[in-house]
Amino acid sequence: MNLGSSVVHVNVIGFMAAVSAAKDSSLRDRAFVIGREGAARSLVLDSSRRAVEEGVRPGMPLSESLRRFPGLLVVPPNPAIYGEANALMERLSARYAPVVQNDSGGHLYLDLGGTRSLFGPYIDTAVRIKNEITEALTFEPAVVLASNRLVAKVGTRSIRPAGLAAVREGEEAAFLGPQDVCLLPGVGPKILRILLAVGFHEIGELAAVDDGESLALFGPFGRSLTEAARGIDDTSVAPGGLAERSIVRKREFEADVLDGFAVRGALISLAESAGLELRRFSLSTSRIFLSVSYTDGAISRASETAPIPCVHDRELIASFDRLIGKAHVRRVRVRGLELELRGLAPASAQLDLFSPDGRSRIELIQNAVDRSRMRFGAGAVTRGSALVGIHV
Repeated sequence: MNLGSSVVHVNVIGFMAAVSAAKDSSLRDRAFVIGREGAARSLVLDSSRRAVEEGVRPGMPLSESLRRFPGLLVVPPNPAIYGEANALMERLSARYAPVVQNDSGGHLYLDLGGTRSLFGPYIDTAVRIKNEITEALTFEPAVVLASNRLVAKVGTRSIRPAGLAAVREGEEAAFLGPQDVCLLPGVGPKILRILLAVGFHEIGELAAVDDGESLALFGPFGRSLTEAARGIDDTSVAPGGLAERSIVRKREFEADVLDGFAVRGALISLAESAGLELRRFSLSTSRIFLSVSYTDGAISRASETAPIPCVHDRELIASFDRLIGKAHVRRVRVRGLELELRGLAPASAQLDLFSPDGRSRIELIQNAVDRSRMRFGAGAVTRGSALVGIHV
């Protein structure tokens, strides 16, 4: 349990660009983007601060950014150096924080609870961590100390691109109240349009909305949105990094089945459920596992590493179709299925489940499906082939 304001969010804005400039001094003070030049529908993965000042932001089509800014430099992504920098940030922070949550991409959550007798006031420890990261990596993060993760995250967004701030316990609402409502986690383009339409520009205005009004405005997620606006967050800092976590879905059949269509239907239903969780947290997966358990107690397993990280249901189902062909080779009744998504990492562009605007037809369809599932339940929209698995 936290003792007062002991949660720290370390946030390196424009992490990929910052690491690239730290490795190559010729990039400093230059307008450049991280992207795969020549790839179909390639997006800007990250932008340097100079590029952001000129209006180039992550998620923009790379071709559009080059048309608008002909002199823009394109730097290919280098996951190896990003991983090294992220690991170094974690090691430096772990000297002082007993619990470090490494969300990759330059995002760390630290819980300093119980370290005051070792290192002094928590704010002093936060300063020390910030200074050591800046010295070791030659770029400065935004660092905020608060009583919970949500408030700390809004804090780093409010002081971006760099700096230090502290929100004392009991002052969460006073801090959040005057902040721009777009800084609140969960507010994407569609939610923002609704907020602006009703005249809400600050988080405090959203915090004042009662449960009935929030339900009418935002549907079943309205209450969680208004609680966030009040600074309420009971989630703990989870030790480890995304690479150590996974998304797991299991299904045991009421009666063991031999029908291949029923097995595939259940697998699709599980994949859709796992995919929704993946996109809710703007993640991708690169390591995919499938286990098939049989009526005689035997278990068959298969896995694959995706050459391109998967985000959408279509990609996940294609992967599991390949794996079921490898794992389910026995003519024995199937008792259950278990799928697991590992190798989690931030998606290359921020996903917005509430936004109707996609970058491709697949994304448009996926966004619409996700919004329906989040509003009416996971089974509200599914593939017809999944219904066979649901009803066995």
